[in-house]
Amino acid sequence: MWRWLMRSAAALLAAGLVAAPAVQASNGSDESALAGVRQATAAFHDVSKAEGAGYGRLLPCFDLPGVGGMGQHYVNLSLLDATVVANQPEALVYEIDGDRLQLVAVEYIVPWSAWVSATPPQLYGRSFYRVDSLHLWALHAWIWRPNPLGIFASYNPNAKLCPGR
Repeated sequence: MWRWLMRSAAALLAAGLVAAPAVQASNGSDESALAGVRQATAAFHDVSKAEGAGYGRLLPCFDLPGVGGMGQHYVNLSLLDATVVANQPEALVYEIDGDRLQLVAVEYIVPWSAWVSATPPQLYGRSFYRVDSLHLWALHAWIWRPNPLGIFASYNPNAKLCPGR
C-alpha cells in the first residue's frame, strides 16, 4: 500500500493535480448530514491528536491558483480500502498558516485497486471523482471552512494557497 502511494505521489508531482469537475452548491440537508463527521473530527483541530489516531502527513500541500486552496493532507493509511464510513474520513485537510495547521476539510478516499464497481463510490448523495494521477476516487467535505463553490468542491477560494505561492 505504501509503495502504491509513493508511486502515486511521484506521478502527481510529475503530472500535476487535475482539477475535479464542479460540484453542486451545498444546501441545508448537506449541513445536517455532515454534523456527525464534524463531531467525530472536532478533536483533530489539534494535529497531535490526529497523529495519535493514525493520521500522518502525506503528499505536498495542494492548491489551484485562480480557483483556491485545498491544503495539506493527513491520511490514515489503515482506512484506505473500499469501505467508506461517513464519520471516519480517510484524510484530514489542513490549511497551512505560517507554522500553524488549521483543520478545514475532510476527504474520503477509495483506491482504484479496492473499488470493483463500474460506478464511482458515493457518499452524502454525491459521487466521488477520479484522481487519475493518484489512482483513486475522492470526495472532499469542507466542514470546517465555508466554501462558496459548495461543501463538496475540491478547492476552496476561502482557503489559503500553499506557502510559496
